[in-house]
Amino acid sequence: MSKPKKLITLILIGSFLIWILIVGLFLFVVKKNGITEFDRKKTDYQPTTVKVEKVAPEFERGKKLFTSDCSACHHRNSMINTWRMKTEMMDKMGIEYFKKYITNQDSLTNTNDFYARKLKEKYGSLANSHNFDYSQSELIELIGYIEAEI
Repeated sequence: MSKPKKLITLILIGSFLIWILIVGLFLFVVKKNGITEFDRKKTDYQPTTVKVEKVAPEFERGKKLFTSDCSACHHRNSMINTWRMKTEMMDKMGIEYFKKYITNQDSLTNTNDFYARKLKEKYGSLANSHNFDYSQSELIELIGYIEAEI
């Protein structure tokens, strides 16, 4: 074998041995430091599970009342702004006033009630008004639904 071929063969064998030493050293350091991600066969992936929360029957009844009576005028996308103003009214005047507003808006407007008049003006003095015949429990359920949705 000629000298240059022998030299090239020795360089290749030496390079190969150096690479084996580097890989071996790397694996030794990894094992020594407790890094085990490389040899773990099981992944940490856990599929997410959806929890279905049980909704209170009162909330469902309030939602049903809203859907059947209120949603004709108060659509879901415009409901938030409408109800924000009404909840501001609830905060200032109290829930009892809001109950009265839902069931007797005509009476409040006819007596020139400040808040009823402001709401009527804000929404273009529409001819329709709230004059629903709800029981006290239905009013509480409806208001509970409205407050939860805002």
